[in-house]
Amino acid sequence: MPIQINTAVKSKEYPPYSVTVERGKIKEFARAIGDLSPFYLDDEVAKAGPWGDIIAPPTFPITFRDEQADTGALLRDLGVEIGRLLHGEQEFEHFKPIRPGRTYLCRRRITDIYEKAGKSGPMAFVVQEATVTDSDNDIVAVMRQTTVVRL
Repeated sequence: MPIQINTAVKSKEYPPYSVTVERGKIKEFARAIGDLSPFYLDDEVAKAGPWGDIIAPPTFPITFRDEQADTGALLRDLGVEIGRLLHGEQEFEHFKPIRPGRTYLCRRRITDIYEKAGKSGPMAFVVQEATVTDSDNDIVAVMRQTTVVRL
């Protein structure tokens, strides 16, 4: 039996959270994704490079988590069970490099909810956006994630 998704949460903003980027985590992430660029891994090469230090790979912000967050909040807000969710797509837009030792503020919100018919039935698409800013309040990156909900 199809379920209804709570579309009233469109535009909802979640509490902001901060993340401090660790040098070792950047290197660990780069190795995990198989990107062995010296700009991510080699302190000496990166120091002589255009940024003066290592930087994080473009998909690194996927690791940014609010350790205090209620992990079930989105499910409750949408009124769905986790078994109905599928990862749709992810997108990263960068404005400044992410650097080790810096603290970033992340603000997450639901930007869109829409429905489409699929081969196996109706689906809802929930688009979330997280804006990452630095200590100067400059936007460093914007992450967009689409979650598919089987209705």
